[in-house]
Amino acid sequence: MLAIGLFSLVPAAQAKDVSAQQAGVEYARQEIERADVQNKSDLDDVAAAEKLLEQRKRAFEQQTKRLADDRKKAELSKKRLQDAKLKYNKAQVLLDQAWKE
Repeated sequence: MLAIGLFSLVPAAQAKDVSAQQAGVEYARQEIERADVQNKSDLDDVAAAEKLLEQRKRAFEQQTKRLADDRKKAELSKKRLQDAKLKYNKAQVLLDQAWKE
């Protein structure tokens, strides 16, 4: 009788082990799903950050080009101003001489 009783407990113990293992597998599967969702979210964040960085690089390059163009224009207008001042001074000298004569 004792042997039969012991054998009847063994399948129950094994069933409990299988149930615990099934629960462990289910928990691990859920952990994989959570990790996968987090990984996809992180990858999306990286892609968005890279896209934003690329847009800002292009904007920076455009702004740098505009700055270079503005500097060229400023240099040309400075030269034009200097030339105009020289012409004015020459004209003023001629006018002053005309008044003296």
